[in-house]
Amino acid sequence: MRATHYIATYERRAANYTLRTELFYKKYYDLVKTAPALNNNGTGYARGAELFWRDKKTIKNADYWVSYSFLDTKRDYLNYPREVQPDFAAKHTASFVYKQFFSKISTNVGVTYSFATGRPYYNPNRPVSEFMSDRTKTFNTLGVTANYLTTVGKAFTVFVLSVSNVAGQKQLYGYRYSSDGLRRDAIRPMTPSFFFVGMFMSFGTDRRQEVIDNN
Repeated sequence: MRATHYIATYERRAANYTLRTELFYKKYYDLVKTAPALNNNGTGYARGAELFWRDKKTIKNADYWVSYSFLDTKRDYLNYPREVQPDFAAKHTASFVYKQFFSKISTNVGVTYSFATGRPYYNPNRPVSEFMSDRTKTFNTLGVTANYLTTVGKAFTVFVLSVSNVAGQKQLYGYRYSSDGLRRDAIRPMTPSFFFVGMFMSFGTDRRQEVIDNN
């Protein structure tokens, strides 16, 4: 399998700001196909744009960033009858992260919102002309985090609480059909929400900001 990539990136960094944009085009050759027989006649492409903006200065004691990605991609590989949007690709994805530090209580509180448009999935009841034409519903999720900064002995310490999908959205990744196509089961996350409670300690070097940035 082969791929040719063309990527143009612009990035500007300052003490409290980061701006990054990217345009890309990728062409795929000799992709593996499994139908009607095993061969390397598959093709495909991906093109799109990405934007990232981070600001640590405008709002006092706050840090926020926004990211957006547009993806137009089609592939003719595996058992696909022609070039179509694959099931792992969402055309639009975006996220927003906001973190506020409360110095009086040495606590950082953050929220994260993620969005993605529906992805195609295979429905065996559709004719070949409508292959991968069904779409999942849009993906929406909201998460919250809280970080308490302190010291334990000589160790720089952060106590972390993180909860994903606090609104309890019923995420859908696609469907799994029976062999006769008459029954289907929704493909969903193993758990609707994820809870994490932890303690991070660093000795000698204060790495608490790294913990906050990664949670």
